[in-house]
Amino acid sequence: MSARARDVWVSYLRVSTPEQAAKDLSLPAQREAVEEYARRNGQVIAREYLESGCSGTDINRKAFRQMLEDVLKPGSDIGTIVVHHTSRFTRNATQARVVKEQLRKQGVKVVSVCQELNDDPIGQLIEGIFECIDQYESEVNGMRTIAAMREAVRQGFFPGSTPPYGFKANKIEVRAGLMRSVLAVDEHEAAVVRELFQLYVSNNGAKSVARELNRRERWYRKGKPWSKDLVLKVLEESAVAGTYWWGKHDAKTRRKKDRSEWLPLKVEPIVEPALFDLARRLRSQREPTRNPGRAPSPAMLLRGLVRCGKCGSSYTLESSGKKVNGEVYQYRYYNCRIACRVGKEACPGWRVPATKLDNAVLEFIVGVVCTGDRCSALLGLQQNGTYRAITDEAYASVQGAWSTMIRSDPTVARNYLHHLVEQIEVDENRITVVPKEAYRVMA
Repeated sequence: MSARARDVWVSYLRVSTPEQAAKDLSLPAQREAVEEYARRNGQVIAREYLESGCSGTDINRKAFRQMLEDVLKPGSDIGTIVVHHTSRFTRNATQARVVKEQLRKQGVKVVSVCQELNDDPIGQLIEGIFECIDQYESEVNGMRTIAAMREAVRQGFFPGSTPPYGFKANKIEVRAGLMRSVLAVDEHEAAVVRELFQLYVSNNGAKSVARELNRRERWYRKGKPWSKDLVLKVLEESAVAGTYWWGKHDAKTRRKKDRSEWLPLKVEPIVEPALFDLARRLRSQREPTRNPGRAPSPAMLLRGLVRCGKCGSSYTLESSGKKVNGEVYQYRYYNCRIACRVGKEACPGWRVPATKLDNAVLEFIVGVVCTGDRCSALLGLQQNGTYRAITDEAYASVQGAWSTMIRSDPTVARNYLHHLVEQIEVDENRITVVPKEAYRVMA
């Protein structure tokens, strides 16, 4: 059967900021230019992939990844991707070369309306130069943006998009046509912040504080329930005590910068500095690295595969804290991550002993891989191209040896699991193992 013809044209449109998309500054112009280019070439744009407010340096853009998935999947009929300018596709020269070469091997072209090039070595060379220029412009723009944001902070303005919890960003007109944001206290959130600090310093841990706030229906933003991590985030935010520090992390790598590079922005405090300092001291005392109540739990065999049958969250490892000979936890369980970190009010969860769940799933694996034909093959019982039936004793012997081999080495077990199992769902009195599609008939 011949391969399906790749004769469909699609477009990829992107703007870097939500403001551009909202103000209709760029997307309609891109769409019109792309559709006109297709008409000139006797084609129509069959599908449009739209990216609003995403940087071209971000490799995980949602619409971009979906487009690549649609283009590269077996049987795809997409043969041409049209962009307004090479910078709309990506602003990372290395990423552009890798992705376009992958597409080229599949017979797919990426064409730019503003930079028509021949599909030959010279055209590819010029295209590479354009991509390097796109990356250079992006990096220069980034430097200018950072410099402008630093100057805004020095003048007392908030240059970010999301204010810390307890605050809101109010727009003010600095001069005609120039708007800036300032951080102001959000009275509703500020009341929750004060309540959170009082609960924490009253000898409550972060998880207990989260559960109590949820019980009182003092939700986080957009009705989201509090979790341990959200509570700690508020406790560590110095803005609630009167100073917001801007520029803590590198915009690209997200690595924490040296404190000397941070810029202070004075704001109205929500809690007294003395209360904030007390919470920080308590946080330091409760820090596991300083006061280790429990050693880190061993790695989970089923990590990344188990889901809660009630809320769909991943399962995590819980331990009793009681050790045998001071080394290994006496009790280890799998339980719903939401139930562990937020509380049973968010999800009741279902705790399962780790050994019970590990053994149940490994038994399933042995049943999938240790078929009668495979046992016959191992025992050399093939005759005239088919496998003879084996005795129950022989089958049990081979299956036992196979089971021992899988269980004896965690690395082998993990390889089998990730090769055969799509997902494991845990609910009350029920463990459901979903094999990958290729093995569902066998299972």
